[in-house]
Amino acid sequence: MKQEKGESLRAFMDRFSKVCMGIRNMMTEIAMHHLVSAVRPGRFTESLIKRPTKNMDELKNRATKFMQIEEHIDYHMIHQFEGADKGKEKEKDRGNKPTLGRFDCFRENQGPRFLSFTPLTLLRGRVLDEALQTKLIPTLKQSQTPRNADTSKHY
Repeated sequence: MKQEKGESLRAFMDRFSKVCMGIRNMMTEIAMHHLVSAVRPGRFTESLIKRPTKNMDELKNRATKFMQIEEHIDYHMIHQFEGADKGKEKEKDRGNKPTLGRFDCFRENQGPRFLSFTPLTLLRGRVLDEALQTKLIPTLKQSQTPRNADTSKHY
């Protein structure tokens, strides 16, 4: 049993509880152990791995908190999209081209977010040098070479 793609944590936990109740003599430790591998990777899973629960009540309480967070985010995402859709409808009524919304980074198509870019007047290398000098881009520190490393090879 695994949490399906698009299935909320609340729906999965309800389904998981029903399956566990249907198994006679199910040990709670086994159910809690299998829950970690059954839930999709995310903050709830990280929480269970970092701080394992001691009993089923603690597990349900923690799951409830994460369900509330998930539902809160979903609620705000829906309302943000509704507000953005109303703004786009107004622009369409005026005959203007709609602009990209604030939360378009959550869209299914992960193509470019911007439609036009400012052309560079300098060479890319010169822009990179200036960005490195002003510390806009972090530089990587060279790691120490191990004592027993083959110095004829490098990466």
